[in-house]
Formats: sequence, C-alpha cells, structure tokens
Amino acid sequence: MATHSVGSICKCCSVWPLLRMMLAWSLPWSLMATHIVGGDLRYRCLGNDRYEIALHLRRDCLNGSPGAQFDQPASVGIFDRQGRLQAHLGNAGRLLMSFRRDDTLNELIFKNCGIAGGDVCVHATTYVDTLVLPQSPGGYVLSYQRCCRNYTIRNIEDPLSAGATYTVEISDAALAGCNSSPELGPYPPIYLCGDYPVDFDLRAKDAEGDSLVYRLCTPYLGANTTIPRPDPPSGPPYDLVRFIVPYQLDDLIGGTPSLAMDPSSGRLTGYTTPEVAQYLVAYCVEEYRDGELLSVSRRDFQVNVRLCLSVPEAGFLVDRVDCSRPLRIQCTNTSSDRFSNIISSLWTVVHNGATQRAFSAHPEFEFPDTGWVSLSLIVRSAAGCSDTLVQTFQLSDGKPEFYFRSDTICLGDSTELVKTYDPAFQYRWEPSDGLSCVICPQPKAGPSRSTRYYVHRSDGQCTGTDTVDVFIQTCYIDRCAALIETRCLPGGMVEVTAVDAGTGLPLVPALRNTELFWDVKTSPRHPTYAVQQQNPLLLFDGDSFSLTVKRYFWKAGLPKTIEFADICTHRVSQTLKLDCTGPCDEFNFVLSSCHDDYDRAWDLNYPASLCETICGGACTYIVALFDANGQLVDPTLYDIRWSTGSRDSWVRLMGPYHNTLRVEVRKGDCIWRGRYWKACENYPGSGNIVIRDRVPPGDCGQNLQQSWLVTSPDGRVVQTGTFRPESLAPGIYWVHVSGAKYKQTFVYIAD
Repeated sequence: MATHSVGSICKCCSVWPLLRMMLAWSLPWSLMATHIVGGDLRYRCLGNDRYEIALHLRRDCLNGSPGAQFDQPASVGIFDRQGRLQAHLGNAGRLLMSFRRDDTLNELIFKNCGIAGGDVCVHATTYVDTLVLPQSPGGYVLSYQRCCRNYTIRNIEDPLSAGATYTVEISDAALAGCNSSPELGPYPPIYLCGDYPVDFDLRAKDAEGDSLVYRLCTPYLGANTTIPRPDPPSGPPYDLVRFIVPYQLDDLIGGTPSLAMDPSSGRLTGYTTPEVAQYLVAYCVEEYRDGELLSVSRRDFQVNVRLCLSVPEAGFLVDRVDCSRPLRIQCTNTSSDRFSNIISSLWTVVHNGATQRAFSAHPEFEFPDTGWVSLSLIVRSAAGCSDTLVQTFQLSDGKPEFYFRSDTICLGDSTELVKTYDPAFQYRWEPSDGLSCVICPQPKAGPSRSTRYYVHRSDGQCTGTDTVDVFIQTCYIDRCAALIETRCLPGGMVEVTAVDAGTGLPLVPALRNTELFWDVKTSPRHPTYAVQQQNPLLLFDGDSFSLTVKRYFWKAGLPKTIEFADICTHRVSQTLKLDCTGPCDEFNFVLSSCHDDYDRAWDLNYPASLCETICGGACTYIVALFDANGQLVDPTLYDIRWSTGSRDSWVRLMGPYHNTLRVEVRKGDCIWRGRYWKACENYPGSGNIVIRDRVPPGDCGQNLQQSWLVTSPDGRVVQTGTFRPESLAPGIYWVHVSGAKYKQTFVYIAD
C-alpha cells in the first residue's frame, strides 16, 4: 500500500501537483452567476419508487463574480424522454434541492513552488434530496441548468455566454429493476503540468455489477446571461457547445497524443501542450445490463494547464537481504523530477513502535523480528519543492498461519490447514495422502488415517519447515439430518437453503428420495402458508418457519417403491435474525374480498367493478391483491402467480375454493407469498354496508329446491317460503336461503 502526502507542492496522483485546502468566505446570494467549472447528476434507488438524487457542482472561487454562489435552492427538472415537463411529479415538475452550506470546500493552489501561470481555485458542493419516480414508458431525464462558464476557456465558442446543463437519463428498465446509477470516480486534479502526460483513472463503481462503457462526449449548453438560473430548466434535447477550430471532440486540449478515453477501463490519457490554458472536457458513462441500456451519466469539468518548474516524485524499491535474525532490507531510491533535480532524501522507518531514520540515497535497515513496517521517503528538489511516498508492508519469514496445529475430523471429511501465507514463498507438503495438492500454500486434507503433515517453505533465500496433525475418527451421522444455511440478498430478502448434514450439499427435492415440507408462520407481512418441494426458499428477515425433511432409502436389490423403502424424518425450526436490509423491506401486500375484514382493516380502495364479496352469500366472489397503501396492484409491475394459474391482480372463485387460494408476488430479488383466509366477522353488523349486487344468489349452479326466510334487522319475520323483493318496503333485510347442500345469509337493500 502506497500513499503520497503534501510537501511544498502536493500531489493528487503520482505526477500531479495537488492543492492546499481552505474554507471559502460566504458571499451574498444572487440570481446572476458565472464561472461554472463542472458538475454531474446521480440517482440511487431506495425502493417503492423512491430515489435519492445527488447534484454535484463546482465553481471558480477566484475568478467568479460575487453573484456566482451556489443556488438556494437548486432546481432540477423532471422530464420524459420527449422533453415534456412532468408537472405531476416533485414540486410542479421540479426537485428543489436545498444548499448544504457545511459541506462546501475550496481547493486552492498557489504558485509558491515550481508552478507558473496563476492560481486556481475550485469551490465544490453536493445537493442531496429524494424524489418519487413511478414506472413510466421511456423513463425520465433529470436536468439542472446554470450560466455561465469562464471566459478564459480556450476550446469553445463564447464561453462567458455558454451555460451548462447537467443531466442523468433513467430508462424504464432501470425503473422496473430499482436500478441505481454508477458512482462516478473522483474528479481529476484541478490543474495539470504543461508538456506532460495526462493519465487519470476515472473508473466508476456500480452497486449492481452492471457493464459500464466510457466515452468522451460534448458538453451540453444551458441557460444564458439573460436567464442564468432557469426554473424550471428547459427540457431535452439539449444543444451542444461549439468547439473552436482546431479543437474538436477528438482533440479537446491539443497535444500529441490527443486526449482519449478507454471505453472499458475509464482511463483518460493524452498529453498537454507547454502553455498556460483552460479547457472544457466532458465524458459519459453508459450503464448496460444484459445488453440493455439502463442509464447515461454525464460529467464535465474544467482543465487548467500550468507551467511546472519542479514536480518531484518520490519512489523506491525494497528488497530483503536475507531472513536470518536480524532481518535486513535494502532500499533503492528511484525518485525523479522531470523539471528539476533531486538534491536530498529523508527516510523514516517505523517497525513495532521503533523508529529509524536515514539520509543516504540507498540505505539498509535491520529489524529484530517480523511485523508490519511503515517506510516513508521525503525528497526535495533544487527548486525547494518536495514529495513524500509512504509504503506499508509486512516483514515476513514465510511461516504460514495455521487454522490449528492439531485437529480431529470424521473419516471421509476434509479440512483446510492454512489461514494465511506469504505469496513470495513456495510451499511443499508431505506425505501426499489425502491432500488436495502437494506444491501449494493452502491444501485441503482428508486422510484415510491420522497423519502428521510437514510443510517446507522457501523463497530462494529463506527456508523453514512446520508440522500440523490431523486425527481421524469414525463418526455416525443421522442420514436424514438437515442443516439450514442463510444469506442476505441485495434486496433484503433471506435465501434459506436446506443442506444435507453429512455432505453439506443442498437437498434436491426433485429427486424421488427427498421430500421437503416448509411451514412459514404468520408475521406482520403475511399469513401462515406452506411450501412443498422447493429449495432454496426466499423469506423475510424475522420470519419463523419449520422444515420437515423426509428421506427414502432402499437396500441393494430391492425395488425402489415406497413399500420397500426405509423412511426417516427430520424436523428443524428457526427464526431468521440476520439484519438483512434493502428494497424488499417494504414489499408487502393484502389479499381481500370486497367488504371482508381485510377490506375494512386496511381501508382498501376497492374498485366497484371488482366488488363481488365472499361475505354476502353469492355463489361467485372475487379476491384481489392490494399494496400496503390500499391500491389495487398493477400486474404489469410484478410477477404475480395465483394457485389458479392467473397472472392478474384478482381472481374470481366459486363456492368454498378460497380455502386453497394462494398467491406469490415477485419483483427482482423480492418475493411475497400469501394465502386467503375467509374473514367476515365484521360484515353482518356494519351499518355502512353497501350491496352493489341487488340480485339474490342462486343455488351455485345446482338446480335444487330452495327455501327462503326474510327478516328485518330487529328479527321480525317478513317473508317465508320464497323470496319476493318487489313486495318489500325500502330498507335493509336479512335474507336466509337454504338449499340441498348449503345454508347462506346475505344482506339485501330494497330501494
């Protein structure tokens, strides 16, 4: 591990002088602003269509006008792919992001050592807020606009009137998958040395592991001196800045070779010309999953070129002399300065709390034992500039760290022997009985009898031998026993896997010799339900469950039928306590029939067209799926699988078949299972019941004799024998009907 620290000139990368940091004095707010020098927009999915939006902005804090302060608030526009403002989202189609004064910082360099061409200062801040973005065909474009740029930018036309637009594109596929945009890497240093190579690592990180493609792109224009802060911003498509000849996208800063970006690694390389200048550069990061474009992130920044008179770069190599006590290392100084000469070196070594120093170019150090070493070198140039390099490494004699020196395992099992080792050494084991490899650092051992293993190590200078003992015993294992293995999934669900206690392999219910019966207990997320012949199973953190394993074994020569099988049963129960978090935490639904107890408890927004209740005595009824906000689920947003085979948000059933009605809802890694249980305790006594079906029920298709009894709410008999609704006075009545196979009661409203 190596780091560079600050001397008279500081470095951000191995060749770039970096900057001293200072806090900016606060200036008055104003709508007029100039000298925007960079920015980008990013988003992160929080689940349930909620997204965290981050706007990063950079401004010139030396040359910017007093009115060039950061916006309070910053207005980010929400557009569809056709550029139409989505006024129903955010604040009338805008996300108004508050300025967080305490996170701003000035980056500043002074020409006090080895630099000519003027000071450079960048003031940076990040706005963060949340926004609801429901699924939408084509997705969204988020945009922020501000005017204007530094008039000294060399490679574009009229920079003082050229505003900036920062955007991020979110596809409908990204919305459906709760995707987050890549996390862009650090900005490049705020200045470069003229007549010097450019080499920046601009790799981004993606939480979902999607493929990222990098390219240089032309910055967007946006806003102007007349309307420097449009609110809301204008929608896409956006105009591009115009480059001044001879500059173009393939030649942004002059120099040979031209500035170029590796599409796979995000590495930006090129060469600067030997002159003081400012340039505008932008790059795009495209995010793909299975070949489908999910998002496009854009960033632009200002490149300041200065003439460097001295840029020392510290460097050294370390070689071990031998491994006898005391241990010795030889240091070779490889420091250089492209523009000046290195005239002095200061070495500092810290080992196990003891410090040593040396001033020679190539010193040698001794140490009484192994351990971690921190070695630093400070070099100074003839111009008085300095650089520091620090390396931390482990001084080792190659002795491996064992998991144990002596252990007992069951016959047929295996065990790992070595926890850590020094890759500079070669390791050879003997005897070879039961080892997965012989010339390797970390073999697995599964000998047929108790064995002492010898490991010999060497790196060409140091040698040594160690021993480890593995004892073998015969173990009896219940061949029906099962263990539970769990792991958190990215969405917050828990993957629960039943494994064979003997082999450690997952049980395969598809094979005819294994049956699995899962019983998942009631929780605030779902009712009790059962699952058979499935492994692994996805559950919520906090779920309690039991698993019954039934195994079938046959003696040799007997037919593999159930009457000849030896059958064993094993049961295990567990409550999940893994602290898994993610979007699945809020993955919750409600099963309900209109006017049942669930409808009332959750205050569901039940569509009138689906209100066929199970509680009113009708032959057919509907059970529907609602989200936790009481809205009917949109089946296009989820993978819905009813036990009836339906994939819609509701099913129509007849008679008592609700007892077997189950549903499974999936989205990404999230899965919810439910079973409908009839619950109508609050139905008959409610004075707020509205019966949408006025026709009394038939005999469920059974053309059998029916008898009727109609009573008033106070129990008075109104009709018997047959049901004659036309003769009833307006009011509410209890209607009791009995057929050959059932008795039912429902409420009837007479107009």
